[in-house]
Amino acid sequence: MCGIGGVWGPGAVEAAAEMAKWLMHRGEEGVGYAYLSKDGVKVGAPAGEVEAAVVHTRYSTSGPYGVQIQPVLAKYRDLEAAVAFNGTVVNYKVLDPGAAADAEALAKKFVELVWEHGLAEGLRALYEAIEGAASIIALTQEALIAVRDIRGIRPLAYAGRAAASESIALEGASSEIPPGYAVVIKGGGAELVKYGEGVERLCALEYVYFAHPASRLGGRRVAEVRRALGAALAKREEVRVDAAAYVPETAETAAEAYAEALGKPLAEAIMKNRYAGRIFIKPPDKREPKAAFKVDAEAVAGKSIAVVDDSLIRGTNLGSLVKALRAAGARGVHLRIASPPIRWPCYYGMDFQTPEELAARGKTEGELAREIGADSLKYLPLEDFRAILGPNICYACFTGEYPLQDLGGAASPSRPGPRRG
Repeated sequence: MCGIGGVWGPGAVEAAAEMAKWLMHRGEEGVGYAYLSKDGVKVGAPAGEVEAAVVHTRYSTSGPYGVQIQPVLAKYRDLEAAVAFNGTVVNYKVLDPGAAADAEALAKKFVELVWEHGLAEGLRALYEAIEGAASIIALTQEALIAVRDIRGIRPLAYAGRAAASESIALEGASSEIPPGYAVVIKGGGAELVKYGEGVERLCALEYVYFAHPASRLGGRRVAEVRRALGAALAKREEVRVDAAAYVPETAETAAEAYAEALGKPLAEAIMKNRYAGRIFIKPPDKREPKAAFKVDAEAVAGKSIAVVDDSLIRGTNLGSLVKALRAAGARGVHLRIASPPIRWPCYYGMDFQTPEELAARGKTEGELAREIGADSLKYLPLEDFRAILGPNICYACFTGEYPLQDLGGAASPSRPGPRRG
């Protein structure tokens, strides 16, 4: 997962830098830029008079952690492009055996196929070759090209002369790019180009965790979807609690709706260091909950607390927080997850690519509650989750049913190679 964006025309550098601030919730390991000047397409800090710019905020799912490797500059014959993408290309070693990471392989294949076949046919060939997911922003000497993944697993939107992963990073009214389409932005405006028959399968975790609450995905405001998840969770509640709390920050909206539905107060019991960033997307050696969270003892002492979180993937944060809540005097701690259990790896842009790292794998709710130290743990059932998010969604990490078969591919993707490329 990461954030990508691009701007064409005057003021592109300043606009891209501002865009980066609104994309860093998607990736914070580093920010990379590419730009177009009279000297051609370059990667790095913009210099001189710039005609267009691309930005990438990194959350690594391939290659080494803590290194900014996008955008990637690639050239084939007379076509040179700086390419940034959001997703994961599982079979990148097949595309380019010498590539150090999927971004490099994708960029090289992009320029080769677009040069050989033109934009529409080149993109069609590219997505036939890719195993995984990739929404792309590419900058050439002629245009800024924003390409939505053929299955729409990763989001992409555009407004005026700019494109970005999410609408929150764009100015003014925006439109989501449909799966199987590209938007070509240059001096004459923006042109929508169809390259294939797309099948919408937006990642469920975009709604649950990754996307900004004010962004619109699938025509819906993310915050409203999260409210619906929290309200549905409350309808399944069987335990009497004194108050609800939440794990900052993405679970707040769901927790508010959960508390309202139960007629219980929402306690600001768990505080997050605003400089800690998003723990889940950090490299493994920087995922330290104690440095990010503290519990307000006055808010929980002597009370039975329902702690709402958006999802439970590795369980690192929740295990630490349950201990902290008990140490602060909570009489009971009941974990409530506003999504179903995640039991299968993601090969489409999330950094949990092995079953062994998933806390819910092979465990019942009761077993996992005991392991974490909670009095109880309840997930939102899959049927409730599907009813809210709808049919055009990738639920693979919840069900094990990967969307490759939608376009005639294999039922599930190949296992990726070693995590560090």
